Amino acid sequence: MGTSTPFGGGKGSNPLLPSWLGGGDGGTAAGDAGNQSPASSGQGGGPSATPPAQPAAPSPNKNRYRGGRRLLNAAAKASTSDDRSRGFAKAARSYVKTASGGSRGATARAASDRRAASKLASFLLGAGSEGSDIRQELRRLNLESLANRTIEEIFYALVDYICEPGGDLDEAYARAAYIDAICEIPDGMKGQLERPDAETINFILERFIANTVTKRIENAIGNDMITLPETGLSARELQRLFQDWVSGRVKDAMAAIGGVLRQDQVRSQIDMIYEEAHASFGNYDEKDDEE
Repeated sequence: MGTSTPFGGGKGSNPLLPSWLGGGDGGTAAGDAGNQSPASSGQGGGPSATPPAQPAAPSPNKNRYRGGRRLLNAAAKASTSDDRSRGFAKAARSYVKTASGGSRGATARAASDRRAASKLASFLLGAGSEGSDIRQELRRLNLESLANRTIEEIFYALVDYICEPGGDLDEAYARAAYIDAICEIPDGMKGQLERPDAETINFILERFIANTVTKRIENAIGNDMITLPETGLSARELQRLFQDWVSGRVKDAMAAIGGVLRQDQVRSQIDMIYEEAHASFGNYDEKDDEE
């Protein structure tokens, strides 16, 4: 399944959570020297002090991506939309439960995505608040150099503010997802961008979050596989269908928080949306299709 970020797919030998991710939220990584005791760091214990033996970290399952790739491949070849949706659900469940260690693990891996989504939500809520608009919000954030541009130019230029800088793949997910979300804003909604209302805010966030989730799953289990389904669907069409399927789960997750984002609760609500969406993937039960 092609993506905008070419990648050879997830490697089973990599840890579920890379060491640089820390607690999954940009915090200090486990094993950071700043958290070591004097004895374990060789300080204060004298010449005889030796670091205590540490249990070996469990080896990651080298085959943890295989099931998801097989299931997504099967979905690509499904002959009906129902079979394709079930295939998407099974592949996403495998990504969450087997490849990521559960919904919390999958959510932790999306730390940079969650930070960007929180920043985007805060910006949109500020621009849409009473007595404000997008240009006033730019000035408040010391981004006045953007205030004289057209609305479309402003939103594209905001990628450098919303998303973390860097050329790593982890940052690339959020940047590509943001640009895609802006491209997906319907013409009928563009008139609301000057001072976004609740519907516009929710739409942009839904698309951004769904795009980040989709890109992570695609790059983990969707690359290096057959991309020409037997039904004749193109890889691009298949990607769109999978993205729409993910968007439905994200929309449900947003509804679970009441569908209303609050400026003073943005971070916790965004985290909840990501975890709820991942949980819905992991909790998929084939028996539900038989009811």
